[in-house]
Amino acid sequence: MKVVLTTLNAKYIHKNLALRWIYVSRPPEIQTELLEFVIRDDLQRITDQIAALQPDLIGLSVYIWNAEQTKRWIRLLQQALPQVRILIGGPEPTYDPQPWLQLGIEAVLRGEGERTFWEAVLRKPEVDGLICNDYVSPVSYARTDLAWLETLPSPYWLQMDRPSMAHRYLYLETSRGCPYHCAYCLSSADNAVRMFSTEYIRRQLQPLKSLAVKQVKVLDRTFNVMPQRALAIARMIEELPPQVNFQFEIVADTLSEPLLEFFENQADPRRYRFEIGVQSLNPQTLAAVCRRQDNDRLFQVSRRLIRRGIHCHLDLIAGLPYEDLASFERSYNGLFALAPHELQTGILKLLKGTAMQQKAAQWQMRFEEQAPYAVKETAWLSAAQVQRIEKVALATEKIFNQGRGRQCVVTFLNEHPEISPFELMEALGRRLAQLSHPYQLKDLYEQIWQELRGRIAEPEASARVNTDYQMISRKRPAMLATQHPDALTQRAIRQVLASRLAFDPQRVYNSTSVDLGWHRRQCRIQVIFRDTDQPKRIWLTMNDREVDIDEIDCDCLGQ
Repeated sequence: MKVVLTTLNAKYIHKNLALRWIYVSRPPEIQTELLEFVIRDDLQRITDQIAALQPDLIGLSVYIWNAEQTKRWIRLLQQALPQVRILIGGPEPTYDPQPWLQLGIEAVLRGEGERTFWEAVLRKPEVDGLICNDYVSPVSYARTDLAWLETLPSPYWLQMDRPSMAHRYLYLETSRGCPYHCAYCLSSADNAVRMFSTEYIRRQLQPLKSLAVKQVKVLDRTFNVMPQRALAIARMIEELPPQVNFQFEIVADTLSEPLLEFFENQADPRRYRFEIGVQSLNPQTLAAVCRRQDNDRLFQVSRRLIRRGIHCHLDLIAGLPYEDLASFERSYNGLFALAPHELQTGILKLLKGTAMQQKAAQWQMRFEEQAPYAVKETAWLSAAQVQRIEKVALATEKIFNQGRGRQCVVTFLNEHPEISPFELMEALGRRLAQLSHPYQLKDLYEQIWQELRGRIAEPEASARVNTDYQMISRKRPAMLATQHPDALTQRAIRQVLASRLAFDPQRVYNSTSVDLGWHRRQCRIQVIFRDTDQPKRIWLTMNDREVDIDEIDCDCLGQ
């Protein structure tokens, strides 16, 4: 028998760990191939690729991000291979199998499939979690014994993955299940937390000492659910090369003081990226979604981690019950003030199988009928208000998270506390949404400038934007449509640098940019040297256009 395990990943950089677990648990007598594609691949082309292998059975892994493409793919596979058996699993069909069975597949496997998939392949009776047209398992969600999984070959270090280790994420799980009952999350359906042994985890980490892995994404729903165990794993990580970065989901307000102090005082901050699911700061909202959260402790822990330099990614969800636009704006502004490395503003997705989806009618939630089931309006948010939040999300991602224009926006808001970050980001999001794609970085900065010049006078608006823009690249960037010193002024400044300040004349004329900038709350002249690995800048204070320099502020002296 020949079996093909396959899926559509969101991007090439991602890997499907579920399929790798099924692959390493395969019976030795079954010929098995694992093939991964991405959602942008041509479905006919990859169908032809699989058909050329002439498999007897295809196992598909289905998630919210690939559900609609997978439905189309199944039809193509059935046309190319009329006799092929198709088994599917994953979060998307687990909680709503009937639409998938109507596609003519053999069965849906609900839950963890390391044992059950192969039992279904061999057509064994009474397979846990299996549902087909003539059989429904009384076990609605199969779970695998983790101690047994530890006896299998490692799914993390397969030979097929070795050539691409440096270019793809390594997904690692040290536990399964979640102790919390958040109404919007599928993990709440599996609230019995099971742990892989610490010795097994240690063995899986050892190859990282010699392989070129850069990013490890730990799939645990809550890394710090057992503080002592989390500390032990963190100490293992500290033994690895510093270039290996680990991403964890943590609950910040329950992070124990010993674990927090370890990250503050002993851990190398370059090794970690923490995802902190805040979702809302509204107590009534949190109670409605069965989420306990100490906001004061959350802010304290987040500040300490951010101050330490650990990359912190904070999440908000718009569309939760009892959170109207004003409440969401308060939640957004509260997290924005923490200055996290990333702030994600997502729209609630009503996932099948969650308590939230079952209460949608009660809360007057209208949402997309197809994946990803994003909310379009609620009893507290109109459709127009949801669209406003989407603009905030766009600007937050493109400017705040990606760091392009972030510095001038954050500095502007710090010096103008009367302006709501939410309101400014919404305005910027509206502007970005009007740009034709793909747009250049120059276009993004000019939209920031257009927004700022409607709020503050020139040349301050130009100076603020130019300050950020001039430092984004070692090469001289394209000229913005903002105010700049004229050619005579620029020539005079270069002459002063070369003569009075003893800079090498050739370097001054070949390797510098001269522009307006914003420094110490006033408009100044910035001179950027571009002949080093990173741009270097000095600040000059001038009297009008006379190039009478009465102060030199050398932040990054480029001599």
